[in-house]
This record gives sequence, C-alpha cells and structure tokens, in this order.
Amino acid sequence: MKLVIYEDKPERFYPLVNLYPQFYLRIGIKTIAEHIAHYIKNTQVLYLGRDVFGFRKVSSQQPIVYLSSRFLPSKAVTVPQKDTKFIADNNAIGFVKHEPPFPQNSREISSTFQKIKLKQRLSGSILQNVWDLIRYNEQLLLLHMSHPKLRSARTARQGSDRSRVHIAKDAIVHDHVFIDTSDGPVYIDSKATILPFSSIVGPSFIGAGTIVDRAKVVKSTLGPVCRIGGEVEACIFQGYANKHHEGFIGHSFVGEWVNLGALTTNSDLKNNYGPIRVFDGKKKQNSGMTKLGCFIGDHTKLGIGTLIPTGAMVGSFVNFFGGGMMPQYVSDFTWLTLDKQEPYKLSKALETARLVMKRRGKRMTRQYETLIRKCYAWRSSLSQ
Repeated sequence: MKLVIYEDKPERFYPLVNLYPQFYLRIGIKTIAEHIAHYIKNTQVLYLGRDVFGFRKVSSQQPIVYLSSRFLPSKAVTVPQKDTKFIADNNAIGFVKHEPPFPQNSREISSTFQKIKLKQRLSGSILQNVWDLIRYNEQLLLLHMSHPKLRSARTARQGSDRSRVHIAKDAIVHDHVFIDTSDGPVYIDSKATILPFSSIVGPSFIGAGTIVDRAKVVKSTLGPVCRIGGEVEACIFQGYANKHHEGFIGHSFVGEWVNLGALTTNSDLKNNYGPIRVFDGKKKQNSGMTKLGCFIGDHTKLGIGTLIPTGAMVGSFVNFFGGGMMPQYVSDFTWLTLDKQEPYKLSKALETARLVMKRRGKRMTRQYETLIRKCYAWRSSLSQ
C-alpha cells in the first residue's frame, strides 16, 4: 500500500509555503509529512504538490491512501477494504482508493471526493490557517515526545524530572544550563549545543546542529542549524535561521535563512487582550487567538531594532532596515525602511542567498534557484 500526502489549500499558509511544500512545514518535532506517516504503517510515502515543486506522477498497482497535509492525525489510521473517504471535524481530509485511475492534482482529488460514498471518521486536528501551526505546536510537541523511540534517548543531569530530558549522544549541554520540565519534556537533537546561562522550558525541541546561546527558550520548536539568543516563546523556527542577539520573538513562525537583527522584537498580545487579526495583503482575518505573533518567510532580513506588530505577515526576501515599527504586511521581494520601499532585485536576492547558505555549509542547487526565480516571477505578475 502507498500513502500520498497532498497539499491542501496552500494559499492559506503564505508566506511559509513560497519555497516549501505545505507538508514540509514543521510542527512539534517533525514535519507535517513525518507526523502523518507515523500513523499509516507499512506504506511507501509519495507526495502531491504544486507544479512548481516537480513531484513525480503518482502510479501504483496497489491501493493508495490520500491524506491532506492540513490533517494532523492523533491515532493510527485503519485502512478500509473499499474506497472510502476520511472525515475529521466535518472536513473531508482524505480517502483510500483501491484501483486506478489515481488522482494526480487537486482538481482530480476534489472530483474523487465527490464520487466516493462510504465515509470513515478519523481522530486528529485540522490546520485551517497558518496560525494553527502555532495553536497546535505545544500539543504536537507533547505527542511526539511521548513516542517510544524518544523515550529511549539518554537523559541529562539537569531538570526537575530527569526522565523527561532527552539529549542526543553527540549533543553538548554545558554547565549552568537550566531545564524546566514541569509542563513537558525537552528534546535536544544531534550536535546541538546549549551554552552556559541558557534556560529551556518544556515542551521544547532543539534541532540538530542548533546553538542556544544565553537564551530563554519556552515551549518552542527550533529546527536544525539555528542560532538562538534572547527570548523565544511558543515559536516554530523552520531551520537555518539566525536570532543570535537580545530581543523577543513570541507565538511566531520563522522561515529558513531568516536573520533577525539585535533587539528585534515582536508583539504577540493586543493592548485590549482581544483576538488577533492577521492581514494577508487583501483582507484581515480573525485568528480567534489572543496570543499570536508573526509569520516570516524564507530569506528575510530584519535590521537591528526592528519592531514587528501583532499578527504581522512578512514575505520571503524582505529586507527591512533602519529600526522602528514595520508594517503589518510586507510582500515578497521588498526592500523597505520607515520612509520608503522598493522592489528587491532578483540578482541581488540570489547573490545574498548564496552567500548566506554558504556560511552554513549549504550550496544553492539549480533546482532551488529555479524555485526562487519562479517565486519572483509569480510575485512580479501580481504587482503588474
């Protein structure tokens, strides 16, 4: 049997999905795809996404389970013996199809839903919008760290409960590090380094190769090869991001190759404690959350002293400098200060991206460069 994880309404997850398929976004200690695959045993995993990512055509002589990347299962999925669609919270979130033709795109998936009559309810949560990644992250951290493989990791000397602190054998945790497991476990992955005078409050995940330097990390997911200082609370860092200086980032999602200058700070609570609205460039939507920060796309750079408003959405390849309160919404490939803004030239964006990636031992592949160029062309077409 095969499992196809497909993108589902990816436009709701802008700007995080400009250069990433929706199912590769992080939540808990896994990607969405890794989380889904855990609940469908003994399957080969395939993917369906937007054409820009170039996934291979789906083919099989076996039954195929299709699951939406907006669905976060909480229990193992039992696969029925007949064509059946899966329902969670009155949302159609997938199906099993036993014979060809198998859907190849979102239009064909939608058509298949209409043809299948049998239903099966599944347990789990639905990501309705981008802010639900923050809404459910703590819940997923607790769930993932309850899995048996993680419980078998060696434990640290620090912490109120040693059995809830998991440290990879090649990770380094210095003396004078405080780890609080009162509300959940802490997992420190391979080759991560926690420097003196840092504190980590669980549930939290510190990704492979990430350095936590005199920082306060609270109930957060830090992907691989990040540099973290200052204060981070209830956040997801996709990976390869730099927030090495003082400043607060809370209830936010930070994409790859982002650099946050010294004292960069975001608001995650309104003065009237009301629900936070998020502006996507066209309309404001009520998140229903009273604590919500910002969403920052890949390769964005925010200069020293940047202040980010509540519910801000900052696109990919944004360069804000000069300090002060930035706008609540900034589109992709934009240079701006408090007084002016202009398009970010593609040649300059690529030049900087290559340099930044090289500093972390990564080379920009031709495929990745093509993806950036297509993102730039798409954004340019919207502004014409």
